[in-house]
Amino acid sequence: MSKETIPAQREVPADVAAVQYDLIRIVRTLRVRAGRDALASGAASALYTVVTNAPIRTTELADREGVTTPTMSRVVAALEKSGMVARTDDPTDGRVTLLVATADGEAYVHGKTSVKAQMLATALDSLDADQRVELTQSLGRLGDAVAAACDAAACEAAASDGVAPAEPGRRRTERPPGRRADE
Repeated sequence: MSKETIPAQREVPADVAAVQYDLIRIVRTLRVRAGRDALASGAASALYTVVTNAPIRTTELADREGVTTPTMSRVVAALEKSGMVARTDDPTDGRVTLLVATADGEAYVHGKTSVKAQMLATALDSLDADQRVELTQSLGRLGDAVAAACDAAACEAAASDGVAPAEPGRRRTERPPGRRADE
């Protein structure tokens, strides 16, 4: 991260600290209350990317998720073992396998079997339709802005888990066909 882009140390405005705290609190609450049956955040994110972009190569999945291919291979192995994804042959290149979500993986991503998704849906039900659309769009823009603000090499070196940000200007995933921003 260059010093021109983001100063190494500066006092952040109160709203920045509040947003950071709220995001941490939301993620922690969902993780703790969902219990042991929930997928880890990285696995859930990878599964969502498979569902919305299948069929997909493991290397492309790793790139979209901002992790190394070996790291993604371990995540995919766990998702395969849990029955959430399956491998299929690439019709254009017999040496390559592609990832697709299973029915269980699709059900998890669409909230039918995800405790976290059910809890989040309940919380979002307290918002009116306009607030939901605004929140969905704002979070998407915030995610893109955070990715764009990071220099991949600096963020990767600083990350304790080896996770790099998404490529600036490139959304990790596209919305599933037929789904609106407010769904």
